[in-house]
Amino acid sequence: MTDGIWSPLLEDLAVSVISRDQKVMKNKPYFITRPEDTPAVGGKKEVTETDLYLLGAIEKLVYRVDFMEKRLRRTEELLYHVMANSNKNNEPCPTNFSRVGTYCYHFSERELNWKSSASMCRALGSRLAELETVEENQDVVAHMQATSTLRGKDFWTGGLNPGLLWIWSNSARPVASNYTENPSNNNNIKGNGRCLKLAYNPTLRGYEYQGSECSVRASYVCEHEENSTSRALERIQKSLQEKKILQ
Repeated sequence: MTDGIWSPLLEDLAVSVISRDQKVMKNKPYFITRPEDTPAVGGKKEVTETDLYLLGAIEKLVYRVDFMEKRLRRTEELLYHVMANSNKNNEPCPTNFSRVGTYCYHFSERELNWKSSASMCRALGSRLAELETVEENQDVVAHMQATSTLRGKDFWTGGLNPGLLWIWSNSARPVASNYTENPSNNNNIKGNGRCLKLAYNPTLRGYEYQGSECSVRASYVCEHEENSTSRALERIQKSLQEKKILQ
């Protein structure tokens, strides 16, 4: 097991300091003056052995933190280059899943309630789809519109409303609103239910998010389990890109 950065420092401190009044140095008992007993010289207190020891410990800590920061920066740069050079579109999707845009999805033909739909997705080694970006939403909707067997059906997603805000059930991230003028405010998603569907609107001839009773039967969209990891890495990559711009 590898020790953390604090272990050596804490071990040094534990074996070196016997008590508040005594310190071991080179196997000989050595008594130091307590700060409150230290005589003042020229209006200033003398620097005690304890002060020097603590300064040394702080110096070691600063060195270790600086070392870890450098390692973290190197790791971030490596991750950035790995993500920049990766091409996920060449990876095949699992059986019964289709590549839509960047990720792999399964579009069901059966109609089930939300809970059963979530169970079916787990049985496929996946979860109900969580469309965390505008681009991902557009890719999935465009695929459903272009596929005759899917077009016009309602599909369960992984969205839930516990009471105040629509969130994705797995990542707990907020669901982006249907409305582009204020996408962060998802309280305007239509419907009174607590489970989220991609519902077909015949008037608009398009899809939009709709809250529905979880007991309602509908088709469902599963996303491949690795999609969430890929999106997490993409968020890290985006954060690193923004960090580089600010530097």
